[in-house]
Amino acid sequence: MAREEAGSGKGSEKHPLPGDADNRANGQKGIVQTLSEEFQRLADRSQDAIYQFDIESQSFTFFNKLFLEVYGSDRPGGKRLSLESVFERIHPDDRLRARAAQRDTIKGGLREGEVDYRIINPDGSIRWVQDKWTITRDTDGKAVAIEGFIRDNTRRRQAEEEFFLSIQNSPIGCYIVQDAKFVYVNPEFVRITGYSESALLGSYPLDIVHPDFRQKVRANFIRMLKRQRDFPYEFQIVDRNGAVKWIAETATPIQFKERRAGLGYFMDITRRKEAEKESLEKEKLKAILELAAAVGHELNNPLQVIVTCSERFEKMARADAEGEKLYRLMDRNIQVLREKILRIQNITRYAAKDYVQGQKIFDIDAGSGK
Repeated sequence: MAREEAGSGKGSEKHPLPGDADNRANGQKGIVQTLSEEFQRLADRSQDAIYQFDIESQSFTFFNKLFLEVYGSDRPGGKRLSLESVFERIHPDDRLRARAAQRDTIKGGLREGEVDYRIINPDGSIRWVQDKWTITRDTDGKAVAIEGFIRDNTRRRQAEEEFFLSIQNSPIGCYIVQDAKFVYVNPEFVRITGYSESALLGSYPLDIVHPDFRQKVRANFIRMLKRQRDFPYEFQIVDRNGAVKWIAETATPIQFKERRAGLGYFMDITRRKEAEKESLEKEKLKAILELAAAVGHELNNPLQVIVTCSERFEKMARADAEGEKLYRLMDRNIQVLREKILRIQNITRYAAKDYVQGQKIFDIDAGSGK
């Protein structure tokens, strides 16, 4: 009758049938139960160990199959999970650190936290895990639960250890920069810069770069991290003793402790630069010697003509006082020119002297050893 009235248009209000409320309640419970079971099955398929820990009761209110397998203790009838069984699996050297990490997150009013530690398997093998959690708080900000997941990081840790072992023993200087500061330096980097490891860690990389190169180094480092440059750049540093050294460097982006960082490869090329400079000086000297020989030869021929003419002019100049005066002036300058040509032909090294407006010119006297 009620359904007929509701459909007759005389009223829009629907009246529940007897038992509808109970049916809805049972339906909701069924939905919640189905969702809970589905979530449990989903969690059990996860490759991470998942848990929820109630702080007041100090008990685990939710955990998946993997968490129970890893941290549960064997008891008659199956595995049992407790706070004690969890800490029994953590390596003794890491227990205090693991507990302190969660405690600091709770007391510090933080929402999230994480820590890496070792666990001991029943067969005695050791694995590294990463425990990451979120703190659930009530309306007053009081921590009421810890929800987290634990991931096996053994392979990553092994890869990191192998990587650091390789760069630790590398003949090339290596360093890692994070948040614009050194967080790692290898022994070769320490040797090149002259600074101790403790002095370098936490300092700014540009502090050891020569002031004339700082902007260039910063720009090139960023470009390499963005993969906009793929070849080394060169610059100068000032080591702990104040010596200036030439460096060739490359950089690449990496993940260090789950955060972005930059890995730099740092090579001392001072000797190469000095050899290049020496080679350049030799090339410059060779060019000067060749030029000097050519100039000396080219000037010597017309000089001989001038000398021959001056000898003939000498007889005519003696008849006139003014003419003799001019002849002697010419003769003195011919001798000066002859000496200059001789010195040009005897140049053995490069030398320069100050000229005008800050410029320098070749010093013939110094170059010929006079």
